[in-house]
Amino acid sequence: MWFWLLVLVWAAGPACIPHLLLLNKRPTATLAWLWALLLFPFFGTVLYLMIGSEQVKRRRMNRRVEFRQKNQWFSARSHAGKAWSKKKSIAIKAQTLFDTLSNITQLPVCTVSDLQVLRKAPAYYASLKEAIRGATHSVEFQTFIWRDDEVGAEFLELLIETAQRGVTVRVLVDELGSFWLRESYFRPLVKAGGQFSWCHTLSPLRSRYSFNLRNHRKLQVIDGAIAYVGGMNFGREYASRNPYYGDWGDVQVRVEGTVVRVLQQIFAEDWFFGTGKSDIQDPPKIAVETEEVSFIQILRGGPDEEDQPMLRSNLALVATASKRLWIAPGYFVPGETMLAALQVATARGVDVRILVSLKSQHPLLVKAGRSYYDALLRHGVKIFEYDQGIEHSKYVIIDEEWVSVGSSNFDERSMRLNFELSLLAYNHETNHEFAEIFQETLSESHEINRELFAKRSYREKLMEAALRPLSPVL
Repeated sequence: MWFWLLVLVWAAGPACIPHLLLLNKRPTATLAWLWALLLFPFFGTVLYLMIGSEQVKRRRMNRRVEFRQKNQWFSARSHAGKAWSKKKSIAIKAQTLFDTLSNITQLPVCTVSDLQVLRKAPAYYASLKEAIRGATHSVEFQTFIWRDDEVGAEFLELLIETAQRGVTVRVLVDELGSFWLRESYFRPLVKAGGQFSWCHTLSPLRSRYSFNLRNHRKLQVIDGAIAYVGGMNFGREYASRNPYYGDWGDVQVRVEGTVVRVLQQIFAEDWFFGTGKSDIQDPPKIAVETEEVSFIQILRGGPDEEDQPMLRSNLALVATASKRLWIAPGYFVPGETMLAALQVATARGVDVRILVSLKSQHPLLVKAGRSYYDALLRHGVKIFEYDQGIEHSKYVIIDEEWVSVGSSNFDERSMRLNFELSLLAYNHETNHEFAEIFQETLSESHEINRELFAKRSYREKLMEAALRPLSPVL
């Protein structure tokens, strides 16, 4: 018996190889998995089934197609046409970028009638609470991390009260990001008439075993009229109440306009995947546009989309920059493709600056990211490390007109594996506001000197190099 069990274990790895080859992963990823399956057939197979297989991707793609066929709230042509009826007011270069991104994301160019930048959690939490208290029809609430602490309790209580008022409340949480949170935590909300679901990127009971695919989106939509997008989660550390992490820097934006309608559609797709329900209807109230509008593009990515749209969108942003490219990456592990794009940007004379948080919830990612520093420094990229607290913000400032903000880190996981959501705004005032935030944080950071950086210990260099190939799964 033991003999045949060992034979079965040994055969498991090679048996996965045809499946691996048919996925057409990147050559380096395919080669790494081949070595793992052949050299460590048992553990390699278990690891492959957990983080290498794409069964979530295949199933979700089928569900996404099914949902979009049944629920077409908006016509991309009509919305894009409405937005572009005023396109003469913007430069040809801007029109080209919008057209490019719309083709990549398969989402229409939208307008925003109001955009507010909310710096740090206290401002964001206060604004979101006010919007939820004013809700009359629906609250859609999606996040990656929800802590079972006083911050989580405050929002849970507020959503319970909102559901008791007769407002439709839907809460969608990633089950891996909130791994220690039990479903029973949300039982009082369900009893009050609200609805809850995991995003179900991890669910053995539903044959979803992957620990590698995460819904990292942070999105709240109120009455189909107001939406919040950014990188903030819900917990005491994000509100700078945890002494271990100290001051927590982050940013969220509050938007109104036609963009909200499309954002609610994105939530509806994730809700359908998590619950199988397509019960979110065309919202009855949409923010009324004024003459003071600006254009905005939703950047969406994930393993359910073909050809890494988040990576291609960010490559388009880097290629557009002609004066400055200032990046607050959240987590910075750029990968070879983005590395080359940043090097080319400096060759064009672009002022490329990267602001990395030295303190982090994931210190191994910081070390992995440092393995890319020298290749950037020698090409003229300026790198700054912030150590006064945690700087979790995820935004990119392009020249003096553009700014991208959302949930997407500047790493391989966000570009290729996670479900991510960002907004690209074409607005001088918003660009300037983010530039002020960037410069303020920069003033409290130290710039990396290439000569001094090269003198770090052999042990540090070895650890950075060892972590570099593991960064996508950290």
